[in-house]
Amino acid sequence: MYFLRILVALVLGAQFTACHNLQKKPRFALEKGDLLFQDLDSDSISDAIESVTGGEEHLSFSHVGIVDVNSNGDTLVLEAISKGVTYTKLNIFLKRSTTADQKPKVEVGRLKPEFSALINKALDAGKQLIGKPYDDIYIMGDSTYYCSELIYEIFSDTQDSIEVFQLNPMTFKDSKTGNFLPFWVEYYKKLGVDIPEGKPGLNPNGMHGSPNIEIVFSYLRQ
Repeated sequence: MYFLRILVALVLGAQFTACHNLQKKPRFALEKGDLLFQDLDSDSISDAIESVTGGEEHLSFSHVGIVDVNSNGDTLVLEAISKGVTYTKLNIFLKRSTTADQKPKVEVGRLKPEFSALINKALDAGKQLIGKPYDDIYIMGDSTYYCSELIYEIFSDTQDSIEVFQLNPMTFKDSKTGNFLPFWVEYYKKLGVDIPEGKPGLNPNGMHGSPNIEIVFSYLRQ
C-alpha cells in the first residue's frame, strides 16, 4: 500500500508539472526586421495623422520603426522622426508613448517568411540614410523621409521584384464630412505648399493591416 501511494503521488505530480508547463508561455523576443507600430497620442500632428488614416478600436498608429541589432548585440529601432532618420534605443522607443500603467502603446509586426530574405538588404539600405532629414510635407521620391516612407523605401531599395508594401492615394480629409481637416489646412499653409491630397503614399495604419505581415505581439496587451 505504501508503494502504491508513492506511485499515485508521482503520477499526479507529473500531471501537474505537465499542465503547468503547458500554461507557461515562452517569453516574446524581437527579431531583426520586426516592425514596431506606435500609437503616439503625444501631439496635435499625431492626432491629425490618426484621424485621417483610421486604425484599430483601441490603438491607432501614427508612427512605425524597424528593429535592427548592432555589432554589440544592442537592439535598436531605425526610424524617421522630427530630427531625421536615426537609430533609437529600444527602451527609449518603447517609453515614448505609454498608458497610465506604463505599458507601451506598441504592436509588433513580422514579415511573412517569403519576405524574410529581404530584411538584411533593407536594413543595410537604411544605414545609408542615417542623418537624412524628416519629410514634413509627406511627399514620396525626394531625399527626405517620413516614418512609413522610410520603411517602404528601404525595402524597395533591395531591388527585388517583390513589393512588400503598397502605395495608395493619401487623404487629409475628414472621412465624415469630406472636408480637409482644419489642422492640415493650417499646417500646409504655414509650409507654403499645397495639400498633397491624392498623392501616392502610405501610413502606419495601412502598413499594420498589410497582408504581408503578421502581428505577433502587443506590448499593450501582454
